[in-house]
Amino acid sequence: MKVGEIAQEADVRIQRKAQADRVTAAAVELERTPAPKPAHAVEIPNMESVTRQIDTFLRSVNRSLQFRVDDASGRMVVSITDAATGEVIRQVPGEEALRMAERIDANIGAMLDEKV
Repeated sequence: MKVGEIAQEADVRIQRKAQADRVTAAAVELERTPAPKPAHAVEIPNMESVTRQIDTFLRSVNRSLQFRVDDASGRMVVSITDAATGEVIRQVPGEEALRMAERIDANIGAMLDEKV
């Protein structure tokens, strides 16, 4: 290995270390930052009223609204299904977004644990 290659490799290691330090600092700062408070709290009676209105409308067009927690990602999923067939018409977030979030969560540790 030549002297120039050694210096270049050292520069790359320094850059990777600095990047890892920035990611770690950002993660620590994110943990310290309190969750933002909602602009105003939603009152439960109002929420129940709105939920009933949405449910009534969806039933009138032969649809149903379902809430669930995705097992793999732990995220809330809302689905609108055809009440007669059970076919999912719309889902938020979509399956692709859920799998992408799952892959990111699984790989985030590898990005933070890299040794330089």
